[in-house]
Amino acid sequence: MKINYIRYHNYRCFKDLTIKFDTTNTKNISLVMGVNGSGKTEMLFSFQWVLYGFNFKSMREKEETPYSLNSALHHKLEVERHANSVDCWVELSFTNKGTEYFVKRTETFMRLNDKVTSNEKVELSHTEANGARTIPETNKEIVEELLSRIIPKSILEGITFDGERMKKLNMVDDQSKTTIKNVISLVTNEKLFELCMGEIKDVKKDIHNDKKRISRNTGNNSAEELEKEIEELEEGIEDADINLHGIEINQGQVSGKLEEISQRLSELEDAKQLEQKRKGLEKDLDRAKRNFDKSTETFYQRLSDGYALVTDRLVIDVKNSIDNVDIPAGLTVEAVKSILKRPKCICGCDMSTDVIKHLEDMLSTLPPDNISSTLLYMAKQFEGEKKRTGKLLKEAYDAMKKDEEEVATIKADLSEISQSLVTNVSGIIRELEAERARLLQQQGGLNKDEERITREKERKEKRLKEAKTELESASGSQEVLKYLEEQLNVLDLYKAAIEKIGERNSELSLISINDYLTKAYSMLSEDKGRRIYLCQHTKKDKYRLVTYVKSKYDTLRTAWTNSGELKTLQHEGLSESEIHEKIILKVVEGKSTGQSKVNSLAFAKAILDYSNEDRTTDKLKVSHDYPFLIDSPFTELSGKNLENVAQYIHTFASQIILMADDKSYGGVAAFVEPEVCSKTKLLKNEKESITYII
Repeated sequence: MKINYIRYHNYRCFKDLTIKFDTTNTKNISLVMGVNGSGKTEMLFSFQWVLYGFNFKSMREKEETPYSLNSALHHKLEVERHANSVDCWVELSFTNKGTEYFVKRTETFMRLNDKVTSNEKVELSHTEANGARTIPETNKEIVEELLSRIIPKSILEGITFDGERMKKLNMVDDQSKTTIKNVISLVTNEKLFELCMGEIKDVKKDIHNDKKRISRNTGNNSAEELEKEIEELEEGIEDADINLHGIEINQGQVSGKLEEISQRLSELEDAKQLEQKRKGLEKDLDRAKRNFDKSTETFYQRLSDGYALVTDRLVIDVKNSIDNVDIPAGLTVEAVKSILKRPKCICGCDMSTDVIKHLEDMLSTLPPDNISSTLLYMAKQFEGEKKRTGKLLKEAYDAMKKDEEEVATIKADLSEISQSLVTNVSGIIRELEAERARLLQQQGGLNKDEERITREKERKEKRLKEAKTELESASGSQEVLKYLEEQLNVLDLYKAAIEKIGERNSELSLISINDYLTKAYSMLSEDKGRRIYLCQHTKKDKYRLVTYVKSKYDTLRTAWTNSGELKTLQHEGLSESEIHEKIILKVVEGKSTGQSKVNSLAFAKAILDYSNEDRTTDKLKVSHDYPFLIDSPFTELSGKNLENVAQYIHTFASQIILMADDKSYGGVAAFVEPEVCSKTKLLKNEKESITYII
């Protein structure tokens, strides 16, 4: 994909202007120069606005005009009672796979009832083989669907950068991780697998409808009702999976925010010691909770096995009913038979005929052959079991109470720390702690929702299994119904297979992106002892971009090897990649502003390199050729970081639209200039607040 031009009319600081980009030259950098405030950032975000719209309120720190219209024209509408309406629009021309496309977004502003309102429309057209331009498509949903096949909205987060976005990409929060996830899900074709799952769901629905129709036509009401119930149960289970996935994402986001707050508190002198103590107590609380859950489970197991504890009355009744039978403890049929097999009696005398007859007569009165004797014997056994069960149950109860008390004590200590932080004289600490309390409440709600939905899902899965068995009986052996049921079974197998393939595809893609990320970081960063990594395993940290010092990583890995920690993790089933990530997260380093920019640029290059790699042998993946748009990449960089970025920025994509000011560009012009194919200079008319070009 190559951008040919962008054209403006009454759009913010651009009154009537067209900026063309050279796409024919072998050089690939289109340079846009301008001092701060000349419109470089406005231009960057205009690409997003024309394609998918843009929330200008998100730029409030830079601009006080949260709308697309030129501020002077907007002000005129606000103050002039007889003002009518005015249009602003942006048109973008780009070429993709030999076809030129034109997308134009227009917003009409009007004064109604002393208020300025607006409505927006978008058009998309393209050139045909004969060079003629098609009639524009104006249905917004269709336009966005067509655009998403060429340059999806999510990918814009990975190919358009200003300084603010580069900083945000490195924050330990849900927004940065969501941004990274959206970009990666796009370039790794995760959407393809989602579409496949949607198609399977639709086919299953059609089959269920066919089965219900057949049952209805044959007058089999019970089968029809079961078909309807099965369909509803399957939909309910799928909805539960979606909800649980959403809860998992939210849990990760909340955990990330809590980690960020903890990190910020650890950096504040007044809160550092308390936060360190709290983190230690939180680990102790997790351990104590696990012990409590385990001891509680043991207690209930002992309780369920402790039937002897409630047999007192039964044992007394049995004894009273057979009190005339006096059976020595341990004397059973098997014991007597064992004696009869001996040549001598247990007293040492020879086994006479009378003794043998007496013993044989005794057999009918002993347990288990004699029911009374058996009951008496069992009653005596119950008394022994009751004592043993009571002892075990008391031990389990004492352990459970001890663990419960430890949990309560740790919670009290944590509450005391929170109270100390809430009453701290520092406003920042109070705000952070208040936010932490809110997040913990949200986390508790999410955990309850997860438990509730999981229980509902398990209940529906159990009922689904029963309903399918009932349906099989109710339907009889009708061949068509049997064939349709087999189709459903095959679709379930397909669904499971696609889920596995999707998971494996995502795993391999992240490994590949991490390889590109490592290479890009090595190329751009001056710190050769530092490494970069994109988390891919830990739920809480997945899609988090981190840096670490390699020597510290090696030291910790050696320590874990010597202590046996590494072997323990391997025995627990963790892969080498998961262990690698665990060690990295233990030695994560903080980042300076300049280092954060290098990290973001390395991520952008990795995404673009991955998107553009040759995939002719992989049918699941498609190559993309996205342009790269960046504003002020050289500010806040110095030394080799600055030189490396300037020297290699042309390798990011086949088309780069680079925006820079004279000062920052002047120091790196020698590195960049050889790859510049066109140059545009933005100038600002301060009186009219209008940007023009030379």
